[in-house]
Amino acid sequence: MPVIRVELDSDRVHAKRFHERVGRGEPFPQERQLVIEEAWRRGFTPTGTIHYRGRTNGQPPGLKFDAEVRLDRG
Repeated sequence: MPVIRVELDSDRVHAKRFHERVGRGEPFPQERQLVIEEAWRRGFTPTGTIHYRGRTNGQPPGLKFDAEVRLDRG
C-alpha cells in the first residue's frame, strides 16, 4: 500500500511525552485524525492506517507519521 509522510508540529515537551506514550503502546486518536485530515487536504484517499515513525530534530520538533493512501487521489 502506498504511503505519504505527514509531519505534525509539536514542541519539545509534547513530542517527548507523545513518543513515550506511543512506545508504551497507547493509542493516539487525536494525532491520527489530524494525519487523516492532512491526507485528504493533499488530495489523497486515506485508508485509515496510520504509522507513527518518530520525532524530528527540528526547532520546533515535529511528529512523523506515514499514512496509507489509495492512489486514485480522491
